[in-house]
Amino acid sequence: MYRGKPPPGIYNKLMSYLVLARKWRPRNFDDLVGQEAIARILKNSIAQGRIAHAYIFSGPRGVGKTSTARILARALNCTRNAEPGVAAHPSAGPCGECESCRGVLAGTSMDVIEIDGASNNSVNDIRELREMVKYAPSGSRYKVYIIDESHMLSESAFNALLKTLEEPPAHVIFVMATTEPRKIPLTVLSRCQHLPFKRISARMIRQRLEAICASEDIKISGDSLGIIARAADGSMRDSLTFLDQVASASTDIDDGLVKELLGMTDRQPVIALCRAALSGDRDGILEGTASLAESGADFRQVLKDLIGITRDLLCVAVASAAGKNISASGQVLDLSGEDAAELEDLLAASSGEEHILVFLSELVKAEPEARLSSSPRIAFEMALLKASYFRALVPVKEALKRLENAVPGEVADISVPPPAAARRRGPAAAAPETELKPAPEASEKTPREETGTEKPETEPAAAIQTAQDPALIIETLRLRAPKPMIASALGSAAGKMEDGFLVMDLNGSNPLFEDAIKENSNWLEREASAVYGAPVRIRLNVQQKKAVSRRELFEQAGEDPYIKKALELFDGKIAEVKQKLI
Repeated sequence: MYRGKPPPGIYNKLMSYLVLARKWRPRNFDDLVGQEAIARILKNSIAQGRIAHAYIFSGPRGVGKTSTARILARALNCTRNAEPGVAAHPSAGPCGECESCRGVLAGTSMDVIEIDGASNNSVNDIRELREMVKYAPSGSRYKVYIIDESHMLSESAFNALLKTLEEPPAHVIFVMATTEPRKIPLTVLSRCQHLPFKRISARMIRQRLEAICASEDIKISGDSLGIIARAADGSMRDSLTFLDQVASASTDIDDGLVKELLGMTDRQPVIALCRAALSGDRDGILEGTASLAESGADFRQVLKDLIGITRDLLCVAVASAAGKNISASGQVLDLSGEDAAELEDLLAASSGEEHILVFLSELVKAEPEARLSSSPRIAFEMALLKASYFRALVPVKEALKRLENAVPGEVADISVPPPAAARRRGPAAAAPETELKPAPEASEKTPREETGTEKPETEPAAAIQTAQDPALIIETLRLRAPKPMIASALGSAAGKMEDGFLVMDLNGSNPLFEDAIKENSNWLEREASAVYGAPVRIRLNVQQKKAVSRRELFEQAGEDPYIKKALELFDGKIAEVKQKLI
């Protein structure tokens, strides 16, 4: 607000300002950033005269769809290569100087019509368009119709446009731009040449912003431009809007100002939260969350930032496991040297890439819940607390391998490893981590390898008096078992002697136990013969367990004293009962 007479020309200066997103809109195919393939297709099509009668430009917002449509319209009607007395021929790119190019740039051309599909989406609007296409262009070679947000047209409007799209007049070209191509009927897609636009990489956006800042004399650091480029999420228009906003706020632009204006959270508290969750420090999670809440942070945005940091951390972990060094300026990671050092330090808090993978998966699943929750802080805390327990997990294959190599009868150490545990390779974790000692070297060979595949040649005695208790024989074999599976199978078996045969009754136990005894029968017969003092053969007697009804399971569970106590304590009830396999 000016007191007295305002400075001379202030109103003209204010009214003449053009925002960066409009001022730096691409004006030819070479200015398109990140869409080189599409630019090459259109330039070659124009140069060869292979021009489609209808195009569909699809892709995210702010990647150059409408700008490309305008460039195409100008290129088709440009008169740069026209010779005296000869009709104008389209060039590979607009000159920007002829009357046709200037008219399209100024928005005054009668032969380039832009239609907003969101507000002109009825059948009557399309009928009016069908009547207009019959008329020849006023002074150009082509009459170009650019329909923006074309997916907003109604179904009946699309149906009314079908015939015109399939066989338009020779002087008419349609260009439809949309951010949601899946909403366009297949009957329309099949009549048009579809060119999908892609998101622009943060590296290319940053390079473009650096050139614009140099031309506009905007003083800003490279790290701040990197923050803007990542916040734009692949949209060049959004990045220019952010840059305009930051440049208007201050002439002294630093990283803190950029994050504040863009509503971003400071990186250090998020890094601290990530470290606490990966190392299982639940007290640190609660303290960090409380600190963010006191500073007024948006937990939805904090969770997005945390997902981004964890994704970068996963890339570093995968590269480290493969013995590679991902450059901070490479295509996989676009980070400053300081951020890359923080990730290397953060990697020590995890137990490996599989730990980071399940941690990231949990954060991604929690993101929509926090976004839609009425209490995003609670959803945020719950997600991190749940993910913090992943520190005590180990890959399933590794857990099974450790159990297989365990010495029978030995008690396993199930203590949780410290944060600086060694990295492990393998699939995602799903079992508690255990510290197990390896089996003796003598147990590395299987019973089949020790004894061969042939059974003892000695035939069992016809009538040998029992000199030793069968239960003692089975217990002795269990203690000598070279593998835990054999020991478990013998531990669940009952036996008796019948005419030189040791009959083992498994009583419908786990089928794996039956397979373990059958596969190791040679070893069992040899050891049993040594214990018994005479040749012994093994015979299995597997009886199927009687099926227990669901009602009986509930009754058995209700009689358990511990379950009774739990039901009384929590005032609960039994919802489901499952029978154990073993």
